[in-house]
Amino acid sequence: MKTSMQKLLLAVSLVAFPVAALALAPLPRRVEIKVTGDGYTPSKITAAPGETLTLVFRATADMGCCDQIVVAGQKVKVEKDKVSEATVTVPASGTLTFACSMSMCKGTVGK
Repeated sequence: MKTSMQKLLLAVSLVAFPVAALALAPLPRRVEIKVTGDGYTPSKITAAPGETLTLVFRATADMGCCDQIVVAGQKVKVEKDKVSEATVTVPASGTLTFACSMSMCKGTVGK
């Protein structure tokens, strides 16, 4: 028969294990992208299928239409001297595109 202490340790470990597993999950890789009126730098970001990234869009100058970005179904508005972010997962196909609302400025994430 288990002692009270053994039962308590078992109960604590059952509760703590899922929390510990979550704490060990890696954070998405952050990639900073400069936004200008000429487009995005870098415009090609290498990532593996299934990889999760946080795209960090930053602008310090006039951006023209490049300030309205659509990436993985998310609409991102970039404002001068502010940071805007979108977290995306590269699809199994291996590539996703981000572009301004007019598709004049484009970039890709993937292989």
